[in-house]
Amino acid sequence: MRATEPGGLRPGTTTMASPPPPDQRPMIVAAWIDAHDLAPFTALRDRFFPAGRNHLSAHLTLFHHIGPGVREDFMADARQLLSDRPPFTVAVLPPFLLGGGVAYAVEPAPLQAVRRPLRQRYADRLTPQDARPWKRPHLTVQNKVAAEDARRLHGHLAARFAPCEIRIRGLLFYRYDGGPWTELERLSFTG
Repeated sequence: MRATEPGGLRPGTTTMASPPPPDQRPMIVAAWIDAHDLAPFTALRDRFFPAGRNHLSAHLTLFHHIGPGVREDFMADARQLLSDRPPFTVAVLPPFLLGGGVAYAVEPAPLQAVRRPLRQRYADRLTPQDARPWKRPHLTVQNKVAAEDARRLHGHLAARFAPCEIRIRGLLFYRYDGGPWTELERLSFTG
């Protein structure tokens, strides 16, 4: 995978020490965003995320930790439930503070419609983070910095915010590899 795609290892980054074997690593599910639409957010992430911690391009995570024991069933159910959906666009909303970082909020309703059937089907096998309803889907452009640095960037980005939309083409399934992510599959919305 090229480093400019979601989940690609960023130049100059390293992985965490000794992750579990690949078949025991969790899966992450992200929205497959049109590359042209994602590029400005990745550029901001490359500029403002601490370099040694920036393993990824910008991304919009739907599920943070799908256990390896349900990975194949989860992907199969996603294909069955969602592949006939048409691609869609969502509005990018003004940036907000994460505490130690900044993210752009994303219009939640269309993404909730994608996430909800899988969240309901796997409710008893999801982490607490993934089991709860989504409050604020987002694209993180800075994290793991001092609160003062985050406030400064937030002010800069908020003053320059221009509304835009991103096109969601489908879902991306990744294996978490202790820092970088390895793409397992892409599910296109073809409806």
